[in-house]
Amino acid sequence: MRPNLSLLEPPLVDRVIDEACTVLERIGVQLRDPRAVGLLAARGLVTDAATQRLRFPRQVVDQALASAPQSITLFDRDGRSAAVLEGDNVHFVPASSALHILDRRTQAIREPGSADLVEFVRLADGLHHLAYLSTAFVPRDVPQAIADAWRLYLVLAHSRSPVVSGAFTASGVPRMAELMATFRSDRAELARKPLAIFTCCPGTPLRWGEDSVANLIDCAEWGIPVEIVPVLLLGMIAPVTTLGALVLHTAEVLSGITIAQLLRPGAPVIFGGAPAAFHMRLMTNPMSAVEALQLNCACAQVAKRLRLPCQAYMALSDAKANDPQAGMETGVGAFLAASAGINSVSGPGVLDFVNCFSLEKLVFDDEIAGQALHFVRPVEVRGDLPAVELIGELVRSERLLTAPHTRRHWREELYLPGPTVDRCNWNQWAEQGSRDWRARANAVIDQILAASVVPPLEPALDAELRRILASDRSDGAPPLPRLAGLQRE
Repeated sequence: MRPNLSLLEPPLVDRVIDEACTVLERIGVQLRDPRAVGLLAARGLVTDAATQRLRFPRQVVDQALASAPQSITLFDRDGRSAAVLEGDNVHFVPASSALHILDRRTQAIREPGSADLVEFVRLADGLHHLAYLSTAFVPRDVPQAIADAWRLYLVLAHSRSPVVSGAFTASGVPRMAELMATFRSDRAELARKPLAIFTCCPGTPLRWGEDSVANLIDCAEWGIPVEIVPVLLLGMIAPVTTLGALVLHTAEVLSGITIAQLLRPGAPVIFGGAPAAFHMRLMTNPMSAVEALQLNCACAQVAKRLRLPCQAYMALSDAKANDPQAGMETGVGAFLAASAGINSVSGPGVLDFVNCFSLEKLVFDDEIAGQALHFVRPVEVRGDLPAVELIGELVRSERLLTAPHTRRHWREELYLPGPTVDRCNWNQWAEQGSRDWRARANAVIDQILAASVVPPLEPALDAELRRILASDRSDGAPPLPRLAGLQRE
């Protein structure tokens, strides 16, 4: 049996889904994009004349759910299967779209550049428990009009891994899709072997802005998997109670799923979420608040009842530094996410309400992810039942260190963390130089970066990617960075 966390009785999960469908049917969703309204009206949705909200008949939602895939496979840039999002499969992924980084050399918080993102990609590629990458933060040394595509380019150029990304503007997806299509024979193969998950966020309560709905439509047309990620603030722009917020969250996700399926039946969609609690005294939005964690786990139950892959922003921290709070919040979130069977856990590496990325935190979070994954491995009979013979041997010899049973199973049963985690006794620690957590983390970072072996792209392929990036830039625009020496042979 696999350890599993369930918060709600099955009848209550069904009632939440039923209530969410009623909300969509009676209240509807506001779409701030005439093109989207027209496309959906042509497919049977009706705008309420009094409220100008698009209503979703239950029959249409049910049909959309019936056509949504129950499983999504991600492929690397070479077309090889890399991750399967289904059932209780858990994948930990670096969080995305931070605006700052915590400089590991100076401990200053600053704006990131392209070289920082390349360093992140090469580091994350070398960590053992991250399933795929993300476009973790936004480089500020390129024109921001193409920053979304530029950071995707940097990941594709320096890693073979699939990636979680997203567009910043209504016109951003097609250019980014073209970048990914250069690694496939054609657009159809990109849809069959998707290289990325894109994030699309409805606006709470019950509306889709022009940029987000345009991105959703373009992703559906290209066949790019989409994680639909409401950002609820409990007690401010969402009900303060878990069930009330869960109904609203479910309705917003279902609206995105229905839009995608109406435009392209079978479009790959993921039941996502990034809720936060509204702090009534400080007026902040902690995503690691216990109420937000509880809502994420409840959302996973709803997703599984609907037979949809699920995602959540967990295994992160709202702390400003890599301190005890950061460890507590990240560890609690990671173990809850793994126990709930969340398929894609976005959060490792980030601090400060997802605003700041830390490479030092990322290497510790990789260890947290490894231990959480080990915790939820299936508990099975492994030569230990009946136990009389095994325990009899222990009583006779007073140890099992060299017993055949121990030698056969210890590698799978006993998780040995890497050097970022201190498991030395005091004398061993002192003999090794009394290194603190930061020294251990940076030693791991330096070792991985020194061993990075992903070769640079072929010059012709790199030139084509840069042509796509520059396709709508003016002749007077400054050249894009070349990042000499960062693509290692």
